[in-house]
Amino acid sequence: MRTEVIKRKHKPDITVMFHENAHGILDGDPDEPGFYLATRWAAGAGTGAASLTASFGMLRARTASEGMALLGRIETAWNWVLADCDGNIAYQMSGSMPCRREGAMGFVPLAGWDPANDWRGFVPASNLPRTLNPPCGFIATANNDLNHLGRTRPINLPMGAYRAERIAELLAARDDWSVAATERMQMDVYAPQAARFMAVLRPLLPPGPQGDLLRDWDCRYDLASRGASLFERFYRELITDVFGRVCNPEVMRFLTGETGILADFYASFDRVLLEADGVWFGAEGRDATFQRVAARALATPAEPWRRQQQLMMKHLLLGGRLPASLGFDHGPVAIPGGRSTIHQGQIYRSGGRETSFVPSYRLVTDLGEPAAHTALGGGPSDRRFSAWYTSEVDAWLAGRFKVLRPMSGGE
Repeated sequence: MRTEVIKRKHKPDITVMFHENAHGILDGDPDEPGFYLATRWAAGAGTGAASLTASFGMLRARTASEGMALLGRIETAWNWVLADCDGNIAYQMSGSMPCRREGAMGFVPLAGWDPANDWRGFVPASNLPRTLNPPCGFIATANNDLNHLGRTRPINLPMGAYRAERIAELLAARDDWSVAATERMQMDVYAPQAARFMAVLRPLLPPGPQGDLLRDWDCRYDLASRGASLFERFYRELITDVFGRVCNPEVMRFLTGETGILADFYASFDRVLLEADGVWFGAEGRDATFQRVAARALATPAEPWRRQQQLMMKHLLLGGRLPASLGFDHGPVAIPGGRSTIHQGQIYRSGGRETSFVPSYRLVTDLGEPAAHTALGGGPSDRRFSAWYTSEVDAWLAGRFKVLRPMSGGE
């Protein structure tokens, strides 16, 4: 049992009592009868030294294999991709993954009083997902499921595979990749998710200007696209209609409009929505549901995608608190892309505020030259009245990269 005092500015302190044991922090009072959750983070205690040692070791690592051995020891969960000057490439997951009993994956509560449910140490880094020089000749990762690369399955709630599949498709199509070509790939706004839905929806669309517009859409979320706006309207209407039959339409509107559930876990919804004979569609069936929802979604004209993709780049501490004329906030700016495009472009509300899932920093490097090609969503200075406060915004939006080189030879 421990006591924590939370200091608050201009308000009284708050004293909170925590009850903690080997299973973590108890969400309740153990002196009161009842069932309470205890939650524990694998990297929440007794860690740090190994991660620091591995991180400093990376400064001296010379090969992809050395990097894998070091990064695998970092105690928090990350996806690492590596390459070295000899042409080797590698992927390594890091993180302290508990050894749980058979069938347990951490999603549902287990009886804490049963020793059979206790953790049994941690999985060695060599059993986590990893690969060195895969036969395909490249590594593509975009928050997708990579459990097939390990002896264990630590990834239990991945994002959809759409973006990784698009990256892999483009990489496999040619073997003459250059820095410039890779920069263009980072700006790709083709949506494999939309393509899969359109394969079902296209023959079901009604005649007329709106139906023709969506039928001819190229599944690209560029800022001028009206097809992207129409598809998004259909997709959200479909989720509300299908899942709202069980969960209540208002609940679904809240989940999709005020939380990040759709931004992160859209593939879980898609598995249901794309199933031809799914029980969620009831007697109506999938195709009839698609057709009915599409007729409703296409009832009014769509605006260009840029109208829905307006984002204010707000100051970290003072964002929204000062008049716009003072320039601490920048924008609005229009963000291309969508949830399943290589160039992420998700703007949504979560926790009562607007947030985004966009590529705030881009980097391309050819290990054959001592240079890094980068684009930063903002500027190198956090000082409002610095000339470098928003100096890179326009280049970042346009996909233009600057070149960073070592300061030698007069450069």
